[in-house]
Amino acid sequence: MSDDEIIPVEMFCSYYHVESTFLETLESYGLISISHRENQRFILKEEMAELEKFSRMYYDLDINVAGIDALKNLLEKIKQLQEETEKLRARLKIYE
Repeated sequence: MSDDEIIPVEMFCSYYHVESTFLETLESYGLISISHRENQRFILKEEMAELEKFSRMYYDLDINVAGIDALKNLLEKIKQLQEETEKLRARLKIYE
């Protein structure tokens, strides 16, 4: 993992005005991964979009982390069902 693929937790918290305990709670729910290297904590850049979304839910919409976890699971299920629907529609076109 190179330095341009990770962001220090402290930098993220400072930039987005969030508490590090919020990130720790997200990690405890399995919503994000925090890497540890040389006594520092880092977030993978690939998780930034999700983390920004979680931060907006928590701070702007006042949704607790358990609610964020539930919403994430529901959104993933919706996406899965939409993909399945598209596959079924493609199969049905054969019979038109």
